[in-house]
Amino acid sequence: MQTERGLDRFVAFLDAVVAIAITLLVLPLTELLDGAEPRTGLGTLLADESSQIGAFFLSFVVIARLWLVHHRVVETVGSYDQAFLTANLLWILTIVLLPFATQVSARYGTDRPAVALYIGTITLSSFCLTAISLLLWRRPALRRDAAAPVQPPWPSLVASGLFLVALLAGTLLPGVHYWAMFLLFLSGPIEAALRRRVAA
Repeated sequence: MQTERGLDRFVAFLDAVVAIAITLLVLPLTELLDGAEPRTGLGTLLADESSQIGAFFLSFVVIARLWLVHHRVVETVGSYDQAFLTANLLWILTIVLLPFATQVSARYGTDRPAVALYIGTITLSSFCLTAISLLLWRRPALRRDAAAPVQPPWPSLVASGLFLVALLAGTLLPGVHYWAMFLLFLSGPIEAALRRRVAA
């Protein structure tokens, strides 16, 4: 039987896993200090490990952004079903995988498999969020206020599409790799264009 307590427990579980995953990102940075030579200056160490530090900050922002989107979507949920649970569990799997993908990208840099794993993990996470948004859009019974009008999930659809393009460009086009993620800056103009077209 589906209960409000069951939904609250499930969302709290998801939040806890996100918190653990985002905390795990910092562990490789503490290992850098343990493995550093005693005479190595901090500035030298930070310069030598700039890729590791950059990967940490990028992944922190990515996980935080994904959680904020998930939080905003789940705020409208009033009930759940098996499809909703499955989509959320798949989403949390991508969050758990992201610290590993971060380490791979820091160690192997722009190697094609490393780029594919990193951007691919984020792309899959975005598609899971899109699936959750579509479920809430198509199934009013899942929403807290089933009668309230709901806009089509254009932001999720656009973001997932751009992540897919970034994945293909980053892995298939030489020299592009992680720079392909800058395509996400196009999400705002594309969403605005879609809204204008629907309203016309």
